[in-house]
Amino acid sequence: MPFSVFSLNLWNLNQDYCERMRRLDQYVSKADPEIICLQEVSPQGENFRPQSDLVNTQNTQLMRLYSSQNQWGEREEGLATMASLPLISFESFILPEATGDGSRRLQIAAFNYSDQRILVANTHLAFRLEQDAERVSQCKTIVRHLENAARHHGTDAVVLVGDFNATPQSAPVKTIMESQLGLFDLFEGTEARANSFTYCSHSPHSDDNPGPSRWIDYMFATRRLAVSSAALALDGGNSGNHVSDHVALFATFELVP
Repeated sequence: MPFSVFSLNLWNLNQDYCERMRRLDQYVSKADPEIICLQEVSPQGENFRPQSDLVNTQNTQLMRLYSSQNQWGEREEGLATMASLPLISFESFILPEATGDGSRRLQIAAFNYSDQRILVANTHLAFRLEQDAERVSQCKTIVRHLENAARHHGTDAVVLVGDFNATPQSAPVKTIMESQLGLFDLFEGTEARANSFTYCSHSPHSDDNPGPSRWIDYMFATRRLAVSSAALALDGGNSGNHVSDHVALFATFELVP
C-alpha cells in the first residue's frame, strides 16, 4: 500500500494568514497525505488557529509533532511533522548555528508502515544566500543523525524533506546526495525542476524584496522506496492557489521488497 508525503514552507504568520491557511487546510484535507512536513510554523495563530495545530482537520488520527527552531524560546520558524501512521519514535535535534541566523532544527520520526519501519526527517536550513558553508555543516549533521537513526531502527527506508535554502548544484545538496545513506533527489531531471521553482518571487505572498525565484525545497529518499509520483502543489497553477512564498512538494512512495 502506498503512502504520501507533503512538504511546505508555510511563510509563518505573514500577510493574508487566515485566508492562506484556509486554502491550505482545504487542499490537504482533500489530498489526505499520510505524512505532512511543514517549515516556518508558528505556535501562534492570531484569530484563526495555531499553525502548529492546523491542517487536515478531517483526519482525527493525525498526530502533530512540533519543534521550535530556537532552543531559548519560541520563534516563528518552527517545524511540524504530522502523520496518521503509527509513531515509533520522535527526536528533534539542534543543527550548527549560522552567523546571525539563530538555531535551526532537524526532526526525525520513525513510523510503522506495513509492519516495517520508515524514517521521515524534516528540516529548514540557514537562509542567507552566502551561507552555503554553514549549510554544508548543517547537512553533515543531518546525515550523521539520519545514519544513527537508520542504524538504530534497522531500516534503509528514509525520506528527508524541507527548505534547504540551497540550489540543486550547491555543496549542501551534494553533501546530502553523496552520503552513505544513498539518498536521491526526487525531482532531479524532472520537467518540474526544468521549468519551475519552489521559492517564487512572483507569488502574491512573497516579501517586498524577495530576490530571485529558485529551487531550494527538496524531497530526498533512499532506493528502498519506489516513487509512484512526485509533483509540485499549491503553485498558483492547476493544483491550487499560492498559500506561501514557497510551493509545496507532494510525493507518493511504496516500499521495495
